[in-house]
Parts: sequence; structure tokens; C-alpha cells
Amino acid sequence: MEHESVGHGQIMLLETAMPVPRARLSIAVIDANPLLAGGISALLMQDANFAAQAVVVGSTADDARQAAFDVIVIDPAQSDLSPETLARDLGSGGASLVAYSSSFSIELARDCIAAGFLGLVPKTVSFEVLRTALTATAHGGIFIDAAFSAAIAQRFSAEDPPEPAQDSCLSQRELSVLKSVAHGKTMKEIGKELALSAKTVETYKARASSKLNLTGRRQIVEFAIAQGWVESARATLG
Repeated sequence: MEHESVGHGQIMLLETAMPVPRARLSIAVIDANPLLAGGISALLMQDANFAAQAVVVGSTADDARQAAFDVIVIDPAQSDLSPETLARDLGSGGASLVAYSSSFSIELARDCIAAGFLGLVPKTVSFEVLRTALTATAHGGIFIDAAFSAAIAQRFSAEDPPEPAQDSCLSQRELSVLKSVAHGKTMKEIGKELALSAKTVETYKARASSKLNLTGRRQIVEFAIAQGWVESARATLG
């Protein structure tokens, strides 16, 4: 890999040695530690399913935003920007976002969920778990480390108990739509799967959210975690 000078507040791509086919999942790894970002990228490049580039972290995301990535891995604790701003800047090209941090708090995790991050993974997990998270989120799934899912579910139950706190009041269609929303799918994607218009899907979502007293994506995802709809692969991997 070759390094170029990095100005203050910039994110720069560290180019891989040779171009790779777009059939592979394209991953950007953003971190303040170039050795860590480069090391993870190098390991991913050994897998035929991935094409990875390391990125030097800063306060803007021009290079990462302009490139076509399937998944962007970033430590939100290292940025001066909020998870919401990071998601808006980095996810504008359609990339799934994975928060990969050694400084997670439950508050930060919940902010990431609310912002639209599909993955929450601490830096203490094995490379195999990280690779599983990247694959899952690249295909629209949600991957939340078991430690976070348990804490989030507990906090959700204590702070935001929906009335009623169960899904038995939902129709089958409302349940299907809400589960799909919790897994990060758009109204258009859900409508295509169910042969419904996006507007009709939005109606089912609103109706289900109203029945459960849920407001916003964060509460929908946290309710899904509490109900066991979003069971992370980390939880099953032990």
C-alpha cells in the first residue's frame, strides 16, 4: 500500500496493490490507526469474497463517500461527527455501515442504531466474527454483538416499555413489515417482497408502530432485539 499526505480533517484512501473485480464485496475500513485499518484490509483481501481498502480517519468523508463501497467499517468514537452525520455522509452511496469500536457505550450503540448503522461490533471480537458481520450487513441484515443486544434490550425494557410490550396485537402483515424494517430494509424493498406499494408498506409500519407505541427506527430495532427478532450471529457463535 502507498501512503499520501493527509491534510487536517480529511479521510484518504490507502489504495490496494491491484484492482479487484466488483463481484467481490467492496469494504472500506476507516480508523485512526492506519496499521489497524491496513491490517484488517489485508486480511480481508485474502478472502476471495472481499475487496478491501484502508482509510485514514478525519472529520470529513469525501473519498469514502465518493467511492462505491458495499460496507464501510468505522469507529464512531474516533470521530467528532455524530453517528447521524456519519451515516448521512458515508451511507449516501448506499453502503451499509458497521460501527467497529473499542470505546462503545450503550448510548453510542443506541445512537448508531437510530442513525441507521446495520452493525455494532467491538474491536475485541475475532476476525471471523467481523467477517461474518460484514457479510451479513452487506446483504441488508443486522449484526449486533451479543453484549450490546442484551444491554440494549434491557435498557429498552427499562426506559421505553411499549404498551403492549408484545407483538401479539399485530396482524401477520404488520408483523412482517415491522420485522423487515428492523432488519434495515427500505419501504421499496419490503413492498417488492410483499407485492405492495411503498405507500402501503408505510401504512402497515405506522399502524404497527402505533399499536406498540414505538417512535422511530431506534425503538423499532430495540423492540426487535427485545423480542428476539434480531438475533446476532455473534450470539450463536458464543
